[in-house]
Amino acid sequence: MKNAGLGQADFYKLGKSEQAGFKKYYVVILPKGMELFKLTAGEGQANARGMVSPWWASVKPFREDKQGAVGRYQSARQAGVDLSVVTRVMASVCIDWNDLDNYVQIKLKDETMCFWGTHAPMPKWGAPEWTGNEWKGWQPGIQAFLARQALEKKVSNGAALPDVLDGGEAWQMYVPNLTDADIERGPVLPAHDMTVLGMAFGVVSPI
Repeated sequence: MKNAGLGQADFYKLGKSEQAGFKKYYVVILPKGMELFKLTAGEGQANARGMVSPWWASVKPFREDKQGAVGRYQSARQAGVDLSVVTRVMASVCIDWNDLDNYVQIKLKDETMCFWGTHAPMPKWGAPEWTGNEWKGWQPGIQAFLARQALEKKVSNGAALPDVLDGGEAWQMYVPNLTDADIERGPVLPAHDMTVLGMAFGVVSPI
């Protein structure tokens, strides 16, 4: 089992930013073969030490998460936006943190213990230079506004985003010590292309 013995106390060994990503949490066991997904700017590659991002969500409904990836996709369709917009709001991902333009899916090779909980609300903009608070004067202020507007339109495919990103009871997992050796890699799909995603999820006919 991956992360055998992981307990509540281990949560406080995480960095402050990782702890701040949760509104509430507890420890769960993910079954062998469970499929996970995330939206990210790249393809979820491992770093130089072979470590993979610990932040994931369940492809299929799991415990309190009644939606899974397909449910989020359907919510996006009903709202007239793409999957990246719904995921950004539900997962509370600040605009300047990540473009969320790819859907990445993996499968666990073994049972795995992880932290499971709800996302903490986050502001639309994370870093101070993107909030506009550090810009002084009329001209710099206009430049900041236009830069923010352009980036927001780019990452949301033109959709308007709320000032506070809060998915309510949207659930996520943090899998410590996850490496390439622990997973099988699945598809990487464009998170803005609802047709491609729909065909992959089996809810849109390829004909």
